[in-house]
Amino acid sequence: MIDPDARRRIEGMAEQANRFAATMSDLTGEGSDDAGLVRASCAASGRLVDIELAAETRRMQTYELREAILAASGRAADSAAAKLAEVVAQMTGGADVYGGDAVRQAREQVAQYQRLVDAQREKLEQLRADLGRS
Repeated sequence: MIDPDARRRIEGMAEQANRFAATMSDLTGEGSDDAGLVRASCAASGRLVDIELAAETRRMQTYELREAILAASGRAADSAAAKLAEVVAQMTGGADVYGGDAVRQAREQVAQYQRLVDAQREKLEQLRADLGRS
């Protein structure tokens, strides 16, 4: 039977995990090249999810367009990574932000249960050893 406090903490962690997942699915970073002709958006994973090319890019040489796309997408990926780092810091740092306290408490509870399991295993091993001598 699960301790009611542990159950409450687990439910709180699940709620926080759902909020974190929703935040992650909406997280994007944006970037543009120096001239502002190419704008890119990247997901938290760094995957390019959108790109906008200004009409002026039609007159650019292919190598110039390539450089502009790489600059915009690189900056978008960097922006997404920075936002992701901020979300993760909030999740693992402050109290009750994405379950920070709940995570700490759950770890303590798991460690306590693990100590109990280890003690029971030691007792079982001792019983087996005693039975083997009989």
